Amino acid sequence: MKTNKLKNTLGILSILLCSFAFAQGPGGRGGRQGGGPPEGGKPDASKIIEILDTNGDDKIDIDEAAKDERGKISEDFSKIDADGDGFINLEELEAALDNTKPKPVSAEKILAEVDQDEDGLLNELEVAAKDKRDLMAHFKDIDVNGDSQLDLEELEAFYSKDDDVDRKKRRDKH
Repeated sequence: MKTNKLKNTLGILSILLCSFAFAQGPGGRGGRQGGGPPEGGKPDASKIIEILDTNGDDKIDIDEAAKDERGKISEDFSKIDADGDGFINLEELEAALDNTKPKPVSAEKILAEVDQDEDGLLNELEVAAKDKRDLMAHFKDIDVNGDSQLDLEELEAFYSKDDDVDRKKRRDKH
């Protein structure tokens, strides 16, 4: 009877020990394969590009992004590709990984995304329908010609780097 209890206890301990060892993964790193950043760390954009850029052009296209094991880059490809050129470059990837900086915005991309009637202009209803809060909050400020529609030139002025300080001031006022 004691022998059976001892065997059962040893069996259970062995199972628990093996489960714990396998849960740690290779090298005891908690299942991480060494490809990602340490807990709480920011991934290195240049390393991600190095891994995914199979054709050596220092950019990630949609096909290369599909090879991302986590799927996050291909899933968010259009958001990360701020200039809408069909490629993710180092600067775009760094901006996407850096949560402290505002993401660069392409006026052309916003226009294409929000312009439901495809007239090349955004009205307040289209902006509200796509829940573009930054544009809704500053619609009248952006609409410098006062025609109640936003054109590409007005959007470019609003999203330009030169206007970042003015936009921040407008945001702080409201």
